[in-house]
Amino acid sequence: MLLAALLDAGCPLEVVREAVHACGVDDVRIDTEDVSRAGLRALHLRIEAVPGAAPVERDLDACISALNDSLLPVRVRANATFTLVNLGVVEAQLHGVSPDHVHLHELSAADTLVDVVGVCAALDHLGVDHVRFGPLPAGQGTVETEHGEIPLPAPSTLAMLATAGATLLPAVDGVEHVTPTAAALLTTLGTPGAPPLRLRSIGHGAGTRDDPRRPNIARVWIGDAVGAADDAPLEFDDVCTELRTNIDDASPVVVADVMQRCLAAGALDAWVVPATMKKGRPGSVLHVLAPLGSDVALATLLLETAPTLGVRRTETLRMVAQRDVVDFESPLGMVRVKRKRLRDRVVDARPELDDCRAVADRTGMPLHRVIDTITAAARAAFTEDLT
Repeated sequence: MLLAALLDAGCPLEVVREAVHACGVDDVRIDTEDVSRAGLRALHLRIEAVPGAAPVERDLDACISALNDSLLPVRVRANATFTLVNLGVVEAQLHGVSPDHVHLHELSAADTLVDVVGVCAALDHLGVDHVRFGPLPAGQGTVETEHGEIPLPAPSTLAMLATAGATLLPAVDGVEHVTPTAAALLTTLGTPGAPPLRLRSIGHGAGTRDDPRRPNIARVWIGDAVGAADDAPLEFDDVCTELRTNIDDASPVVVADVMQRCLAAGALDAWVVPATMKKGRPGSVLHVLAPLGSDVALATLLLETAPTLGVRRTETLRMVAQRDVVDFESPLGMVRVKRKRLRDRVVDARPELDDCRAVADRTGMPLHRVIDTITAAARAAFTEDLT
């Protein structure tokens, strides 16, 4: 329903199809249709098996590997990875298994991957920087699953909503109003509460059930935050966690590999600082910046892949510039440009390095000249006079 609502709000269906296909999901077909739910019009998403295609059983590790191997934007891969990791950690705790081996058959396999990757790709396409969610419906009762009859809200759903501090409102009993996948998306990508908003578009996503007692619809509001003047000071409002671990018995190749694994798993940033360890031995301190809620998964990755016995954590706040990536017709050809924005003012623009390398290969120009030429053109085209 969340994905259908984002499509209804303006994200093209082809964006979602391409994102899902990039993750190797070829055993399902994705379509939409206009439907009515309790008299209200909404968009319904259909995820159907491709005729003749064998169903694929995917565990969490396989899903994350597919994301890492895709060519999706870094932001999409990171958001999707952390959503799946958070969902997997909660499911693993409830079922007493390792998170890496949580199978998604209970979560509808391909449906879960389509929903998670699709929502992350749609948010990126729509240029959404922040996600907020209001009070959520929660009815009592039970639901039948492969593990038998479980109470509503589902234990994994309730655990994630509790960790996020979500507000729950009484709703129709015997109905699963918020699924585990929806709870993982909301609590990983968003925070409770609705800020003042200047609306740009609204989307209505329909569930399969048509309940005459209430519209089975999820709504999304897309807009621009209001109430902050252009000259108002920026704030340290992005909560994250800094992980640190000392490494004194590993080659630089191993340290670099661990750092890249953390980045591939969705770390916001990672860096290495040289240090002098016990007995004067040279070593290093690996720092990993983790989004809120991902510290346990990344710390576990460090313990599993790095020659270290402990990981320290510090909660911290960041002041973060907005950013987006746009296609730009430069003097040397079409490239992607990352724009940095403060209070919706573009203050810098830089080309993607991979695109600059491709231009250098095609033209024979030195890479530094390609970067300088395109950067100057991009800044002239996008940035504003800040004096």
